[in-house]
Amino acid sequence: MHGRGTFAYGDGRSYVGEYFEDVKHGQGVFSWPDGRSYDGEWRNGNRNGKGKYRSANGKEKVGMFEDGALLEWDTAAAVASL
Repeated sequence: MHGRGTFAYGDGRSYVGEYFEDVKHGQGVFSWPDGRSYDGEWRNGNRNGKGKYRSANGKEKVGMFEDGALLEWDTAAAVASL
C-alpha cells in the first residue's frame, strides 16, 4: 500500500493513515479495541515525532516519540488541554 489507507487487524486494532511501501509512514491514527489511540506522526512503521495518546478512560497526553519509544510527555500541552 502506498498513500492513504486503512488496515484492520484480526484482534480489533486498526490503523487509518498514510503508508509508504506498505509501512505506516506520515500522519495516522492507531486504535486499540479498548478505546486507546495514538494520533500522530509515523516513520518506518513506528511512532516518530509528535503524537497524542488517548487512554481507555479518555485522558489525553501529547508526547514526542522516536523509533516507537516515548522520549517525553509534553506537560505544557497536557495542562493547556485541561
